[in-house]
Amino acid sequence: MAREYTDKFTLDGRVQVVPGVTQEKVGAVKGLMERHLRGDGIATATLREALTTSDAIFSAAHLTTLNFLPNYDEAPRQWRTVAGVKTVPDFRPATLFSLNRSWTDGNGASNVLSSGANGTRQGAPEIPEGTAYPYAYITGQNAQGGAVTKKGLKTDWTLEARINDGLGVLDELPGELTEVALDTEEEEVFNALVPFVRANASTQLDGGVVPGGGTVPANAPFSRDALTRAIIELSERLIGGRKVRVTGGYNLLVPTGQGIFVQFILNQTFAEVQDGSFILNIEGYNPLAGVTAVETDYLSGTEWILLPKPGATRRPVVDRLELRGYQTPQLFVDNHVGIPIGSSSIRPFEGSFAADVITLKLRQFGGAAVWDQGQAIVYSEGDGN
Repeated sequence: MAREYTDKFTLDGRVQVVPGVTQEKVGAVKGLMERHLRGDGIATATLREALTTSDAIFSAAHLTTLNFLPNYDEAPRQWRTVAGVKTVPDFRPATLFSLNRSWTDGNGASNVLSSGANGTRQGAPEIPEGTAYPYAYITGQNAQGGAVTKKGLKTDWTLEARINDGLGVLDELPGELTEVALDTEEEEVFNALVPFVRANASTQLDGGVVPGGGTVPANAPFSRDALTRAIIELSERLIGGRKVRVTGGYNLLVPTGQGIFVQFILNQTFAEVQDGSFILNIEGYNPLAGVTAVETDYLSGTEWILLPKPGATRRPVVDRLELRGYQTPQLFVDNHVGIPIGSSSIRPFEGSFAADVITLKLRQFGGAAVWDQGQAIVYSEGDGN
């Protein structure tokens, strides 16, 4: 659903207004652009002339931002199916704080209580009458590669390009910048997750027996049995002495192009009977209905990854990091013009004094954090070795 803004000129304060830029000037540029795109030659000529007046470049840049941000907000993001979002205050490595459940008594003696038996979750201990409360210490876990960094690019809009096809740039720029910003976010999440998973032996599918008596090898190719074994292994792993508990389903990451076929296999509803035949659609029951196939360009060949959906575990598995106050990409324009000798007017669309260019810059901040050590992720190379 598209976001509604009360103040459409500043997008409710998200866009800063350059001095000299007014709603009327931006509206005039927008109207001329719309008529130009419909093939109105008079509007095209009028717009070209208008863009040589003071504040015109900043009005056009403001219009570009007004088009860019809603496009950016509403665009689908593959990474959101995999990662949550955590806002951090600075550029230092992100930390996820939690209680260390190795208790101490009131006198400092340690290990009064430890994690529950067989990875069961431990609640607060009972306090006998007249005894001191035990301490639970807060510990911080640094993420794998988890810190916000600054990213961006700039492009020069030359005088020659402006004369040849200046209006085309104004029309296409919001979409191009949206693509760059979205690709950056995807890269942040998957470049943190996939290399970590590949390099971490604790994520590997070990293989073993599945319900019904079948056996799955280590690093098995994707199949319903292999996925079943992955879910079993994930449920038996421990984080901080406690079993991983998944309550909201799983994502299955597969290489781009395989998702539709994998989802078909996931959606099958059948049961195997003792004589080896299959009965289809038994009351529509499918034990793998909570698994969703997600395609990504960051996997290849026969690889696949199983991990809980965002919010399906008490502790996050992977988060995209956003910098507080800078959650949205920003656009900048640099146009240090000179004044032609013999003229008293500044022509902003002539470009810079040094090179006759107008420089546009995109800046954004972000990163990603993989929080656990691989216990809540199962990875298979898919080669059966």
